Amino acid sequence: MQYSDAAIVLLAAGKGRRFGGIKQLAMLAGEPIVHRAARLLLETGAPLIVVTGAHAKEVKAALDDLSVHRVRNNAWQEGMGTSLAAGFRHLLEHFDTVTGALLCLADQPLLDSTLPIRMLHRHAQATDRLLAVAHDGIAGPPVLFPRDCFAELAEWSGHAGAQAMLRREALRLETFVVDLPPDIDTPADLDRAAMQLLQCEKG
Repeated sequence: MQYSDAAIVLLAAGKGRRFGGIKQLAMLAGEPIVHRAARLLLETGAPLIVVTGAHAKEVKAALDDLSVHRVRNNAWQEGMGTSLAAGFRHLLEHFDTVTGALLCLADQPLLDSTLPIRMLHRHAQATDRLLAVAHDGIAGPPVLFPRDCFAELAEWSGHAGAQAMLRREALRLETFVVDLPPDIDTPADLDRAAMQLLQCEKG
């Protein structure tokens, strides 16, 4: 199913200091996690913008076979907020008709297309709502922002994500309560993800 009224922004700009290497290129089931994340998000049919920063050349090469829009954040060292801003600036400049954007993280490689499709479908029903996933009672990514948030997000900065906006917009925030796989922050997290994926494949 196509969702031409919404786009997806995938953040893949981090240095991976806790991981101890190029986390975006860490292999999971024989595939770099950034490639896996992008490939699964493309299954939604929505246009996908991938924001690179640290290791931009290597990450770009890992995505060469996928039909994605690449945006390089040269200020990635100043924090995640700058990568978020780079993605939303690109949306404002090149996607005049999209009504919302789903923000996802490259270090959530076990996230398949099911949840993004649910969120995109809900956005089509209520284009003014912010949508997020509840993590232990706290709203977090994936997060879908309506277009009226784009201009502010395009000016975002610092190391924090968009938690401040989610708190401020609580009256129009809807959360999805799902059993979301943990982020990949360390090699041990990657090992656990590989085990979880193997168990799922075995059924």
